[in-house]
Amino acid sequence: MDTELDEMTLARAKRGDIHACEQIYRKFQRPAFTVAVRICKCRELARDVTQEAFITAFKRIRQYRGDAPFWGWLRRVVVNHAISALRKLPKHDAVEMEDYMASSKGDVERINHGMDLEQALVQLGDEDRMVVWLHDVEGYKHREIAHLVGKTESYSKTRLNRARAKLRKLISDDDEAALAGTINA
Repeated sequence: MDTELDEMTLARAKRGDIHACEQIYRKFQRPAFTVAVRICKCRELARDVTQEAFITAFKRIRQYRGDAPFWGWLRRVVVNHAISALRKLPKHDAVEMEDYMASSKGDVERINHGMDLEQALVQLGDEDRMVVWLHDVEGYKHREIAHLVGKTESYSKTRLNRARAKLRKLISDDDEAALAGTINA
């Protein structure tokens, strides 16, 4: 994805040009949604989070100083909205699984491992999944995660270590169950 935003489009958006805002939305909607769905685990909630994040971003676009890439600034807005949405959720919300398709045997194996990880991530609690995603995928530092959730760095580190241990156990349990099913067949 081309994450660069040209200065002219940004300047027009800061002046309130709706066409410039539409260009920004079209360019960054998909990656923003991807971040939201990975944190929220629910496509419908992620759509709402993405929409609210763009509304907030466009209201505050004059605050963007340009000292960091625009996508980094927008991603932080999306992450903040996703965290807020998770805090508002009851603990028993339904989980959605995505459809996967593969074109070759290697793809099938890679997708199966990915599905194992996806299924394991879904089984984590909201905060554990969020910390894993932010740290391991988005590249946030523990200090940044702690600031986002209003906790300490040690809280983030502990959550990450416990979540990784749980993921390892969930994936190894799935592998053992699959192996047992193959042997019994």
